[in-house]
Amino acid sequence: MIKLIISEPSSFLKEKIDKYVSSVISERNEFNYNVFDFETNPLDEIIDSLNTYPFLDDKKVVICKNPYFIKDAKIKLPFENKLEKLDEYLNNPCDFSSLLIICPKKYYNAKSKFIEKIKKIGSVESYLFDKENDLVNYLNDLVTKNNIKITPNAKSLLIQRCLDDVCKLEQEVDKMVLYNNTIDESYVKQMVARPLEDDVFSLTNALMSKNKSEIMKIYTDLKLLKIEPINLIILLASQYRLMLQISILSKQNFNNDEIASKLEVHPYRVKVIKQQLYKYDIEEIKNTLVSLATLDSKIKKGEGDRYIDFELFLASK
Repeated sequence: MIKLIISEPSSFLKEKIDKYVSSVISERNEFNYNVFDFETNPLDEIIDSLNTYPFLDDKKVVICKNPYFIKDAKIKLPFENKLEKLDEYLNNPCDFSSLLIICPKKYYNAKSKFIEKIKKIGSVESYLFDKENDLVNYLNDLVTKNNIKITPNAKSLLIQRCLDDVCKLEQEVDKMVLYNNTIDESYVKQMVARPLEDDVFSLTNALMSKNKSEIMKIYTDLKLLKIEPINLIILLASQYRLMLQISILSKQNFNNDEIASKLEVHPYRVKVIKQQLYKYDIEEIKNTLVSLATLDSKIKKGEGDRYIDFELFLASK
């Protein structure tokens, strides 16, 4: 039995792994349960384990993490791996060994021939929460599991502050239920820190709306956090570029999930940006990207004062 699970680390993933292991063996021990990492364990060691008959048991489970070769087989490791050996094993796997491969998002490649092969000889399950409602549904499961009440606004804010990070979502829910089993928007604001991207999104909106007081308020907060202007320039440019790309793809009649897939961002970000786009001029977005590129180059060359120049950029909007 060969299975590939595509997922970020989370308690959700742990439950999936535990369920899989329990379906194969009744008790874990060093003779029937081995965990390896493709980045740190030579492939020969992994193949040897798969080919070694379990002691005092009929079956064994071998778990392998970080299959880097799904994304890039040329990644340099401290040892040589001949991936054709893994291919040979997959062509003729041992009946007594169950291989479970865990692939994180960073190594996922939808066009991988390896994934296509696993689909033919085993099974592939993906839990990347790439659809717009995936995180909402998972949060609903967490709410039910923890027997808590949460308002719709609190749900939206919690997902926004956790972005598409399932681990963070779980951790924040676990943290909040320690103190309260009823969660509203104000409680989320109090307990869950705003990510830097959230402030950059707010700053972008303020710039596009030409809200001078809001621009300076957000920038002052960021400055107190000692965020360097060059980092803000990079993040702002990324946000403006994303807005431009979403605008172009929307006009080509792609839906939110299709846009998210093409741009490799979460559909929730696409949805939020699309809700704002109608207010803004696309030419202004393009001009701002040019201004940010010019400012970035000037600061990196050491010309002028980075804080003053960035503040002048903000004031010009």
